[in-house]
Amino acid sequence: MTPALVKYFHEEPVHLEALSAETDPDARRRDEPAMPLAALLNPANYYRGYLAGSHGDRVGLTAIPDPEAFTGPLLAVFGGLAWRVVREEEVTEVSDLDAVLRDPSGVQALAGGAAGEADLRAVAAVERRYAVPALTRLLDGGAVVLFPEQAHDGFDWSLFSATPVKDRLVAALRAHPGDGVRRFVMPYRRARSEHKFYFDRWTLDALPEWVEEL
Repeated sequence: MTPALVKYFHEEPVHLEALSAETDPDARRRDEPAMPLAALLNPANYYRGYLAGSHGDRVGLTAIPDPEAFTGPLLAVFGGLAWRVVREEEVTEVSDLDAVLRDPSGVQALAGGAAGEADLRAVAAVERRYAVPALTRLLDGGAVVLFPEQAHDGFDWSLFSATPVKDRLVAALRAHPGDGVRRFVMPYRRARSEHKFYFDRWTLDALPEWVEEL
């Protein structure tokens, strides 16, 4: 039987201003307020994760046959928070977080904890690099923010937090093994290229030293 794969990429800590490549000559909009000197000299550290998955030729975390293998860990770590979702710029309360994680069709952003409505709309309304000021305000206020990422056959999930996530999520992944699921954890900085991101396609039985199987 072909196993489903769940891959967790972590970047802890990360400085959010460096998340996106500066390929646009207007990558920093002139109408954004200047960053205070203190913030430039002592940049805040945040914590970033990316959950991806596949099953055979189907690529996407939500395409695996046992979604509890990723919803279970996410709910174990974040399920106690009050969640809000943004769809078509409208913010609503989440009554069933598990259902949204399994099928985020139409979701622009998802936030748990103390999430200001204006900033939540802002992170959903523009390209990610332009939303960094609003995103950091949400994180500084104690929110955890998730974004669905379009994959070939479904969605992956990226997440941002002002506190470390990796150890808690890895422990939750160990506690929710799933049925016929192999789970891997690796530093995002070691898997930036497409070749390394999809390491499972060429070296699943002889893992690179930077990939840990749970």
